[in-house]
Amino acid sequence: RIAHIAGWEGASTQRDREAGFIAGLNAAGQSLYARAVSDFNFEQAKAVARDMFCAAEIPDAVFCANDHMAFAVMDVLRFELGLSVPGDVSVVGYDDVMLAAWPSYDLTTVRQPAGQMAQSCVDILMDRLSDPDTKPRRVALDGPLIIRGSARIPKGWTS
Repeated sequence: RIAHIAGWEGASTQRDREAGFIAGLNAAGQSLYARAVSDFNFEQAKAVARDMFCAAEIPDAVFCANDHMAFAVMDVLRFELGLSVPGDVSVVGYDDVMLAAWPSYDLTTVRQPAGQMAQSCVDILMDRLSDPDTKPRRVALDGPLIIRGSARIPKGWTS
């Protein structure tokens, strides 16, 4: 039972992250168990977690559209609901902000390669400035999964 807590639905980053997540679930023969929206907001993520994890049957895992929402979810699970992370629920975030590596969270997350993103943007802008006829292009950068202690490793899983 894998859930998703989405960010602001008007953001392309939200739509892209969720589309990739759903595609990954489908490729693994899974489907989305539950979904909620918290607009990339810490307090809203806490409220969503309370609702999602007070149901009769709760998710086994939740993917949050950013790390700060994942922190909010982890706080609710551990300190309000008395659930174990990852024993009862695995939590995964997105961004790999500095706090994600702190022992109090030890968050498994997808690393957003911000430096490479900025460099690619500058390269594209410089190309466009030097040649206004430069065609638009799409750049794909790897966002690796950073495995820490907030998520159980599935049996048979290899990186």
